[in-house]
Amino acid sequence: MRSPWMTSEQAAEALGVRLSTVYAYVSRGVIGREVTTEPGGQRVSRFRRDDVLALARARSRPRAGAMPLIESDVTQLDASGRLAFRGVDVADCADWGFERTACHVLGLPDATWSTARKEPVPGDVTGADAVRWTVMRYAARDERRECLEPEHCRDVAVTAVAASVAALTGLHDGAVAERLARAWARGSTDDAWSEGVAQALDVALSVLVDHELTASTLAARTAAGVDADPWMVLLTGLAAMSGRAQAGASRAATAALRAWITTRTVPAAPVPGFGHKVYVGPDPRAALLLERVAAVSPETADAVDDFAVQVARAYSTYPNIDAALAGLTLAAGLPADAGEIVFTLARIPGLMAHALEEYPHGLRLRPRALA
Repeated sequence: MRSPWMTSEQAAEALGVRLSTVYAYVSRGVIGREVTTEPGGQRVSRFRRDDVLALARARSRPRAGAMPLIESDVTQLDASGRLAFRGVDVADCADWGFERTACHVLGLPDATWSTARKEPVPGDVTGADAVRWTVMRYAARDERRECLEPEHCRDVAVTAVAASVAALTGLHDGAVAERLARAWARGSTDDAWSEGVAQALDVALSVLVDHELTASTLAARTAAGVDADPWMVLLTGLAAMSGRAQAGASRAATAALRAWITTRTVPAAPVPGFGHKVYVGPDPRAALLLERVAAVSPETADAVDDFAVQVARAYSTYPNIDAALAGLTLAAGLPADAGEIVFTLARIPGLMAHALEEYPHGLRLRPRALA
């Protein structure tokens, strides 16, 4: 008799999709999986044959009004820990830096990430709200706002980042990470330390540019599907990512790390900053950022490592990018909402890259409700 289980490769072949797409289905709850440990200790995924075949049959009978399965070339990721932006491994993108990575994702040869003027922000607008406020302000100014041409959409993404950084820092010239570091490390006389903070922020921005079909990228694609202008596409995505489960997740992770440093007590599961809906093992973004955290504060990096060991022993989960952002926040003494701000800024190019893929499809993202 045939096994009731399929390997990842068999499931991909049965569905007629790439392996990365199978794991994307898992992350979005389209199909379930089980993770088993082989005799040699390797963790592998397996899928129920009946579930795979049922999904294959459903895909072969598209219905009007049903949510389609979305193929995207922006990001490739799978449960094993591989993450790449348009085919370039995330580790290489971290070496490139944020600006080059963002241009790569947007399909730009180069771009200017500075603004000609500082952007004053109302006193009651702070943190990530300053980014959303800036998007609204520039939307109102844009004489070409209704233009959906790729060139204009890409320009909107670059302008949104540059102007938002100016609004957040009061600085209008220089690399994004450098301006954030200068604004958040004011008063520091240690140039080497400040440079280390800027390098860590640059890695954080670079690895966060996109992460495939998250709630916020799907929201941005939905807005693009009704021909919303590129500014409103960004605002839609930024609104969707503003919750505690995405851009705001680093706040809880920072509190958990701070509590661990004080008490050395592992909290009850789920532990903020640990585990991920896609990755079976470690989040590759976290490992890259924590290397830079160690250069800023070895003590904080050691605390994160100790915390990770104890959480892995208790719950078999690994640090994700939110834990790494928490480590950076404490290591550099950044504002409590620094992780949320970095996440929000970094994701703007990714949101626009998804919109550029979605615009040609028109109104197709129409799920059906079960009565």
